[in-house]
Amino acid sequence: MDVHLALDRAAPLRTQLERELRAAIRSGRLRAGAKLPASRVLADELEVSRGVVVEAYSQLVAEGYLVARPGDGTRIAEGLVQPPPGPRAPPLRARRVRYDLRSGLPDLSLFPRREWQSATLAALRALPDAALSYGSRRGMSQLRIALSDYLGRSRAVVADPQRVFVSAGATHGMGLLWQTLRERGAQRVAVEDPAWPAIPDTIAQTGLEAVPIAVDEHGLDVAQLESIDVDAVALSPAHQYPTGTVLAPERRTQVIAWARRSGGLIVEDDYDAEYRYGREPIAALQGLAPDCVAYVGTASKTLAPGVRLGWVLVPSHLVGEMADQHGVARAAPSVVTQAAYASLLERGEIDRHLRRTRRVYHARRNALIDALARRLPGASVGGAAAGLHLIAWMPEGTQEAEITEAAARRGVAIHTLHQNCAVSGSLPPALLLGYGLIAESAIPRAIQELAIAAAR
Repeated sequence: MDVHLALDRAAPLRTQLERELRAAIRSGRLRAGAKLPASRVLADELEVSRGVVVEAYSQLVAEGYLVARPGDGTRIAEGLVQPPPGPRAPPLRARRVRYDLRSGLPDLSLFPRREWQSATLAALRALPDAALSYGSRRGMSQLRIALSDYLGRSRAVVADPQRVFVSAGATHGMGLLWQTLRERGAQRVAVEDPAWPAIPDTIAQTGLEAVPIAVDEHGLDVAQLESIDVDAVALSPAHQYPTGTVLAPERRTQVIAWARRSGGLIVEDDYDAEYRYGREPIAALQGLAPDCVAYVGTASKTLAPGVRLGWVLVPSHLVGEMADQHGVARAAPSVVTQAAYASLLERGEIDRHLRRTRRVYHARRNALIDALARRLPGASVGGAAAGLHLIAWMPEGTQEAEITEAAARRGVAIHTLHQNCAVSGSLPPALLLGYGLIAESAIPRAIQELAIAAAR
């Protein structure tokens, strides 16, 4: 039985599959008594893990939509209220994504469920009753200590638990930081150009002005930064998004000198620095100047965005005001989530998870580069061998929107530079190709389809 279902790889797959099956049953597209494909067959067709299908089927059995009998497979339950069979307008369906090359997400099927479950149960057993209250404005002490140890050894960060603030993701943490600066009288913040859109957006939402500074092959143009009047600068020195460049050593020295001379704050977005391939890790900028760098990190790329966990490490002179802002927002992750993540850090599970996932993403990146060289030789791959995406610069005159639309018609989902980033300067067209949401074996076919779309 062929079941046509549309899934968006940027959202939780199991929830979507349950919703799509419910809708198909309620609308009558799947009739009572019809037999569904085996979980392994449907998983292969949708290019998801078998566990996603098994869990979706189990949930719908519990809700009464499906019936599962040994030897008879899984069928649509009898007795459901459905529209009568007969001619009717075909339902409109979103285009099916067969090959998801969008940037910004890790492979959610790699989430360490067993380890997370174990850590959560351990946290629930160990948490004292008092820990279930509002707690510290900075976040759980256990997590702030574990983060300080982890960041110190893995990112060469100078970390003091008293200066760590736990947030509900990197964007939330940055928002608190911008509000803290605004309360101090700040007015303008320099941002990389091009940039992850959430950074200038959160700056603007707090009433500050985002001032774009060009990024070239050596990272942020510090000379341009020095020529303008701003109170802070936000940058991603280890792996700039979206270009993938690394801030050159001399520019690291220059931007720190600018901060100390002007009294400005450097906000370091270290969003995916754990993923580096074929080269030595690049230490965080904060370790060179903890007095003038605020360090922002997240578990969104290493685990999953749905965990809603991030952290901000601020210079000592910002601790009091940052605590005030954090106290007003009261939006830290739950204490159970914080305790579970602390346990994973303390037990070395995060390190083991990173070793496993680095191998997976490195192989996918290599497959993507190889496929681009064979199928899209006109594209030039840029950026460091790091992160979960690469940038493919396209020939001048390439229309990003047309490629996106043509690729979508062939079942390939992509992001492009000018459509998905904050860009104010003059830059050539480019594709942002992620490898977090696609299996290594599917990459050659995906790029073949993309090449056909680009040729039209």
